[in-house]
Amino acid sequence: MVRADLPGPGLVASARRCGRPSTARVESEVMASPPQNAAQVFEEVRGHRLIAVIRAGRADAALEAARAVFRGGIPLVEVTYSVPDAPSVIRELSAEAHPGMVVGAGTVLTAKQAHDALRAGARFLIAPNVSAAVAAVARESGTFYCPGAYTTGEILHAVEQGAHLVKVYPVGVAGGPDYIKVIRDPLPHIPMLAAGGTNLENVVPFFAAGCVACGLGGALADPALAMAGRFAEIEARARAFVARVATFMPAAARG
Repeated sequence: MVRADLPGPGLVASARRCGRPSTARVESEVMASPPQNAAQVFEEVRGHRLIAVIRAGRADAALEAARAVFRGGIPLVEVTYSVPDAPSVIRELSAEAHPGMVVGAGTVLTAKQAHDALRAGARFLIAPNVSAAVAAVARESGTFYCPGAYTTGEILHAVEQGAHLVKVYPVGVAGGPDYIKVIRDPLPHIPMLAAGGTNLENVVPFFAAGCVACGLGGALADPALAMAGRFAEIEARARAFVARVATFMPAAARG
C-alpha cells in the first residue's frame, strides 16, 4: 500500500532533540501533519493526482491555458514563474473563484517570488530545487511546499526543509517509474510527485511505483499550443489525462 503521510519540520526537530541524525528519523517514522491549509492542498493533490504546469510566453496565453485545463477536469493549476508577470495570472485566476480550482505558483526560486505569489492568492509553492529561503516563507505562512529533488540525499534534505511533497525531477526522462520503485524502498513514508517528462503513457506506472501524483508540463499545456491559441486541444489533453488516471486502481484496492 502506498503511504501518503505528510512530512513536517517538527519531525526533524524531534530527531535533533534526541541527538540522532534527522535523516534516520525521516525514514523510520510517519511524518507530522502540516498546517491546515497545506493539509487541505495535500488532500486535493492526493485526490486528483494531477497538477497542470502552466508555461507560456505571454500572461494572457497562460491564463487561457489554465482555464482550459480546468475545463478539462484538472483543478490543480501551477502557474510557473517562466510566465511573464506570473503573479498577475495567479491573482486573476484566484479572483475568478472557479469552484474547486486550486491555484499555486511554480518555479519559485526566491523568497520574493514566494511572497509575491502568496499575496496574489497562491495556495501552494512548487520549485525545481530546494531553497532554504523559499522553504522559510512556506513554513512561516503555513503554505504547501513541494520542492524539487532527485537523489535520496536531496529528497531527505527537502523533507528537512519542511517539504509536504517532494517533486522528483526530472524523473520522467531520467529513471522513470523504476527509479521511483528503487528510492521508495528506503523512503517509504515520503510522498513523491513525479515531474519532468511525465506523459499520458507513464502517469499510471508512476502511480503504481508509489507516486502520490504527477506534474504535467508540455504533454498537457504545451506552451506552443498556448501561444498558438489552441486551447481546445489543451482541454482535450486534460480530459485524456483525467480518463487515464481513472483507470488506476491502487494495490490496496485490488486486495
